[in-house]
Amino acid sequence: MYLYNTRTRKVEEFKTIDNTNIVRMYSCGPTVYDYAHIGNLSMYVFVDLLRRYMEFSGYKMQHVMNITDVGHLKVDNDENYDLTSNEDKMERAAKKEHLDPWEISKKYTEAFFIDTEKLNIEKPEYVVKATDHIKEMQMIIKKLIEKGFAYVTENENIYFDVSKFKNYGKFSGKNIAELEAGAGGRIDVEELKKDKKNILDFSLWVTDESHIMKWEFPTIITSGHKGYPGWHIECSAMSMRYLTHALDGDELDESNFTTIDIHTGGEDHIFPHHEDEIAQTECATGKQFCNFWIHRKHILVNGEKMSKSKGNFYTISDLENGKFGKEKFDPLDFRLWVLMGHYRNQRDFTLDSVKQAKIERQKIEDFYYELKNTDYKNNNNIIKYNYIEEFKNAMDKDLNSPAALAVVDTLINNKASINNGNKKDILDFIENTFNKVFAIINTEKKDYDIPKEIQGLAEERWQAKNRGDYNKADSIREKIDEMGYIIEDAKDKYTIKLK
Repeated sequence: MYLYNTRTRKVEEFKTIDNTNIVRMYSCGPTVYDYAHIGNLSMYVFVDLLRRYMEFSGYKMQHVMNITDVGHLKVDNDENYDLTSNEDKMERAAKKEHLDPWEISKKYTEAFFIDTEKLNIEKPEYVVKATDHIKEMQMIIKKLIEKGFAYVTENENIYFDVSKFKNYGKFSGKNIAELEAGAGGRIDVEELKKDKKNILDFSLWVTDESHIMKWEFPTIITSGHKGYPGWHIECSAMSMRYLTHALDGDELDESNFTTIDIHTGGEDHIFPHHEDEIAQTECATGKQFCNFWIHRKHILVNGEKMSKSKGNFYTISDLENGKFGKEKFDPLDFRLWVLMGHYRNQRDFTLDSVKQAKIERQKIEDFYYELKNTDYKNNNNIIKYNYIEEFKNAMDKDLNSPAALAVVDTLINNKASINNGNKKDILDFIENTFNKVFAIINTEKKDYDIPKEIQGLAEERWQAKNRGDYNKADSIREKIDEMGYIIEDAKDKYTIKLK
């Protein structure tokens, strides 16, 4: 299997650090202050594709995903990277909804997992909250201070000193001098220097007694004033806690840290979030943080970046309820839409494109049920197509999901070559290879949508029967029966059912 590694900017063969079949993977999870929009969820669909194909390929997953319920500063991941703002997104949402931050966290965490369940996204082995790992964050911060990579200010805030990490900016390809100059043009540098050494230094700990969510930091903030962690330190702590043994005791043990295999996120995480994760983790441990960094491109909506102010902010519920283009979509239509494009290509979410995904998914689902319910007549035709090998080849080449989907389209286009001899193998491929990885077919559908072809034949038969052409009506009934459906007639109507 070959994957694009953001760290090296190359497509490389994937191997685990310890050459075992256990993949230690960390994924940046949601900040639970609002409903997840389709842009957020497209990233988790991609991560699910990755882990499903890893499992299909024989790997066992140790997958950690965080829930950020504190510490995400308002503009931590904005393009402008406002270095002066310390407003926490959770607290801002709590004020807006007149709830406490823990209630906000519970509300939107539950909403997030309702959405991921609708999208057939597997839950990681570890789903962990930032507020449950304050001790671990403090252990890392303490180590950074001891080693001279972090400092406490007069205002009792703690910052990482980016000047002490010579590779800062290398991961994201950012020019530090340009970043400093740009920041200096936006903010009062002299005012900033009263609390920070360098303009790009990022928050590890914010001391703020007015903050609702706050903790003591024994031995470091000796005044006893309480505060809360910055966003970046959370992911370092939680990945280290569950994927290494470095935080098993009361102090960070560098000797027990092992480079993790994969870290995923959206492209907007590359800077500053992942740049900062790398800096603080590698300075604290003295070792490479992660081997493979895999990022998904963000999506546009009708050619624009998604935002509430533009009115193009859509959730899964919005798609289900017809708030996007007034047409209702199954969440799995959206899942397929995501997988119809390569994860490293930016895509534009439009009504036409999601309609196409809906049609394509229905076609694939129809094919599955036809295979499952049709007794094909034996014929001499054989599908001379190594579909399993082609599927694997596509997925092994940097998760080329569009090429993998084309394999199924080829099978559908060659339905005439299916007989009772090869039906079982093709059905097994659809169920246990394709859908195990893509997860877009509802295999336990209670109210199955009858294919349009069957509907057309049934109507043609009904008309033939009503005009007394019983031979034609019987002939069409037999054809429908061969395709796996039965017709039940009543006095003035008929019903179509799966056999």
